[in-house]
Amino acid sequence: MNARQSLISGGSLEERSRPTGFRQSRIVRLEGTLAVGLVAGAIAWSWVRDLGVLGHLRAGGVDLLIGLLSASALCLSLPFFTSAWASRVLLLREMKGVWDDLLTPFGKSLTLAEISALAVLSGVSEEIFFRGAVQGEFGILAAGVLFGLLHPLNLSYVVWASCVGLAFGVLFQLTGSLLPPIICHSGYNLAALLYLRYWYLGESRDRLLLAR
Repeated sequence: MNARQSLISGGSLEERSRPTGFRQSRIVRLEGTLAVGLVAGAIAWSWVRDLGVLGHLRAGGVDLLIGLLSASALCLSLPFFTSAWASRVLLLREMKGVWDDLLTPFGKSLTLAEISALAVLSGVSEEIFFRGAVQGEFGILAAGVLFGLLHPLNLSYVVWASCVGLAFGVLFQLTGSLLPPIICHSGYNLAALLYLRYWYLGESRDRLLLAR
């Protein structure tokens, strides 16, 4: 478990004893550090291998529209993971468990500013690295699978993240621009965290077990 996932799942005993605001401010700083590292790594990789990552950061009206529409479509998946009936479907049951046991408590502890920062930092940096550098070097499949493997909340979540990573890769492949996957990724993260923070109530694992 890496540092970010440790904080999402509650962290160490020492971290859990600290005020929530301290822990969430820390994870935003951690995300910022990771974002800088990913972008710097992608730029260095691009320079050594002549991948032209920065050249794919062009912004156009069509790219913006594609990104927004793709983010809206991806957000339609949220009810599939959070509805009560999701606990009766094997793959969705495990995803719902992640939402209820890990992501919901984490999301409800964030402020609007922290949500916005996390959504933008993760979306921009991860797309520049995974799509710009990894996909540029090894191809769309490798980038998608690696993206999923680095989101190891559980097996179902890895599969889900890999599929989403492949979708981001398709956006990049079709448009030649990193803007659509960046907007789609950041937009989905923003919508999901806002949903967790302000609307989704969640269910405990015990309640799900009793419902079966």
